Amino acid sequence: MKRGNLYRIGHLCMLLNFIALVVTGVMRFTQPFSIAVTRVHMLCGFAITLLIAFHIIGRLRQMKTMVKSRDGGLNLTPIVMSILLCGVYWSAAWFAWPGAKQVVDLSYEARHKNEIFRERENVVGGTTDTSVHTFKLTTENSSVDVTLDWTELGMNSEKSIAIWVETKSGSMIETFYVSENLRFSDNARWEDAEVKRGEVLPIWRNRYTAICGIGPDGVHDAISGPTKNHKFDLNNNLTTKEAFAVYVEINAENDDQPSVLYVALIDPESTNPYTLLSLLGTGEGAFKSGSINYEIGKLTTARNLVEKILVHTEWSGE
Repeated sequence: MKRGNLYRIGHLCMLLNFIALVVTGVMRFTQPFSIAVTRVHMLCGFAITLLIAFHIIGRLRQMKTMVKSRDGGLNLTPIVMSILLCGVYWSAAWFAWPGAKQVVDLSYEARHKNEIFRERENVVGGTTDTSVHTFKLTTENSSVDVTLDWTELGMNSEKSIAIWVETKSGSMIETFYVSENLRFSDNARWEDAEVKRGEVLPIWRNRYTAICGIGPDGVHDAISGPTKNHKFDLNNNLTTKEAFAVYVEINAENDDQPSVLYVALIDPESTNPYTLLSLLGTGEGAFKSGSINYEIGKLTTARNLVEKILVHTEWSGE
């Protein structure tokens, strides 16, 4: 292939990747997080980097003229000014200087920050086809390890799940895990339609109001939270050895059944560090109230999604 055609192909690829980078950048700014959009954005950025690098290598001789003065010496003005301008721009972005902060505040994530679920730094987790696993470690080396194993039916179902902990009196402490389709917006895709995530996991979403301060219907809840007097972190319970409850809510698509709720009380006085969660009830009719429906007799496939949910607890000082 002729060298001229290679340059043309390179320039066209650079243009197309730049357009894709701009489009996906706008989508990331204005829409909820999407792993697909982020993947395209990152890979286009990588492609642009390579193409620009090849472009610069092929134009090194011409670029030298940019920093030369008329008498053939080195012209420092464009170098210094470029570094200063970029330095100011990068600093404004890094330190959220006036102007930069206002622009970022217009983004989707800034405008909907109370809705978005973000995992804490000391909570890690992952999913496989057969299980969901989440682990929390405190600074005192106490920990909570939750492992959910699916049955064959559960493995073959599209489902959403939330794992969280509460005090004995029923106040949410913190959420460990939420399925990706429900993490970034109160509007979620479910059974090929857009619904409120409170319709998918109504019990969790109502309890989550205490942390985000916004009810499932999108109305600000000034009574239930968030409150400055309550620390939404399980570290306090683990270090002071105060009992707490672990909840798991699961809903499978296209089964015409409500979400199901599993729970276990984690007691520091227990000699067994392992606790199995038990099926407690459903989220039927819980969108507005968040109340648990204890009638489980009509459940069929919904009660057969889980093989077991096991919690391993290490208390501080043990």
